[in-house]
Amino acid sequence: MKLLAVVAASSSLAAGVQQSDFRYTRVLPEQVAGGKVGFEPDGRLLAHTCCAGFADLRVVDSNGAQVQRRFVPDDRVKVGSPANVLNSGRQGNVAVALVDVGPGRRVYQRVELGIAGGNFVGRVTALGADARDGPFTSLSTTTVYDVAGAKRARSTTIVLPPTDQRFLQLRATGVARITSATVLGEFERSNLVRRRHGVLSGGGVRARSTVYTLDFGVSGVPVTRLELRTFEPATYDRPVRVDGSNGRHTFVRLANGRMTRAPGLLSPPVELDSRYRYLRVTIENGDDPPLRAVRTETFGPSFALMVEGGHPTPLRLLYGADVDAPSYEYARLPIERPVAVLEPSRLPPERLNPAFEVPGKPFGERNRWLVQVALALAALVVATAGFLAFRRRV
Repeated sequence: MKLLAVVAASSSLAAGVQQSDFRYTRVLPEQVAGGKVGFEPDGRLLAHTCCAGFADLRVVDSNGAQVQRRFVPDDRVKVGSPANVLNSGRQGNVAVALVDVGPGRRVYQRVELGIAGGNFVGRVTALGADARDGPFTSLSTTTVYDVAGAKRARSTTIVLPPTDQRFLQLRATGVARITSATVLGEFERSNLVRRRHGVLSGGGVRARSTVYTLDFGVSGVPVTRLELRTFEPATYDRPVRVDGSNGRHTFVRLANGRMTRAPGLLSPPVELDSRYRYLRVTIENGDDPPLRAVRTETFGPSFALMVEGGHPTPLRLLYGADVDAPSYEYARLPIERPVAVLEPSRLPPERLNPAFEVPGKPFGERNRWLVQVALALAALVVATAGFLAFRRRV
């Protein structure tokens, strides 16, 4: 009897991981096991871990041994390509800089600028060229600002038509100095990753407004930025309201913003702090016709993880438990940044852990097979004892 109990316990205990404590599991992609490739958690992993920092997340190898894991260096994935800022200075009342994107060809549409100081409203004109000495072609003029008020507002991203030119010549009025530049593609955002969502109501018009309901599938997915875009050629300026809900019955106000397009002015993203399953985006049209084909893009902070290499595959994730956070040397030692980080869509589907035991259930309900075996053994012992007693009397 004792032997059976020991075997049952050891089957779910591996290097300090009681696998029956964890509700969810999934297999990691093969590339991650080498320790050089990280992965970005998807919405379900973010929603089903017990708390911030992934305290309940464990990784085990094919032998059941625990695999150490950590956030990627600096706890974030840096998206976008830093560019070299050359000859930054002033020409009269204009701040000027030459930006070298680098020799590798890539298409980009935004440049996040570092601008010294605060409390400014300026305009940045960007010209592009394939060679440092030109000729330069005018690309765009964008308004940048840092305004103090009840809530500080700052936008220092310039928007360009899609281009792959290596050099940008920047001329900015109303600002002190251009200090840095990060080049971004269409869906790249520094320190943020794209959050996938479905649109339940595609632009329903309600009393002079257009409403979109975004569904992230589960509650608990962190969303901090909403961007609204349309291919509408005309200029517009519409108030935007964002509300959140987990059940679509009661919505809570999260943020207000504007959807604006005018010469030299593009509305900044709507900043919010949401872990709701649903976001309701309301665009106030007033007496103007609704905007056509509005595109909603949502972003949140990166929680990219990587694991220690050298363990037999496949590696499995275990999470969804009330356990203490692990303490790994691997998380404290300096290491190289991974060569790549897999997008959330590259993770296999989440599964219920077949070894999971619901806390609070009696031992007999959680281990019915073991009870049945014990009863059978007890019956055998009783039968054997009775048989031996009968033989002694004979």
